Amino acid sequence: MTGEELKAARLALGLSQEEFAQLVRVSSGRTVRKWEDGERQIPGPVTVLVALFLDCADAWRCRCHMTDMQKKPRCGC
Repeated sequence: MTGEELKAARLALGLSQEEFAQLVRVSSGRTVRKWEDGERQIPGPVTVLVALFLDCADAWRCRCHMTDMQKKPRCGC
């Protein structure tokens, strides 16, 4: 996966760099920016997660899943 592909996927999911960083459990959106700009290699597990997120894009549009990993969404969606 290239940085451009990662950015396109992130935008398709409707996520900011900070939101995406939180979702894949990295320190900040700066890490995501470095991946997208080609300054750092995108880790293999992140590419797998992106593919899964894109396959289930509607499930990830709800932000209630991003703050914790509760099985039941707080918003009732």
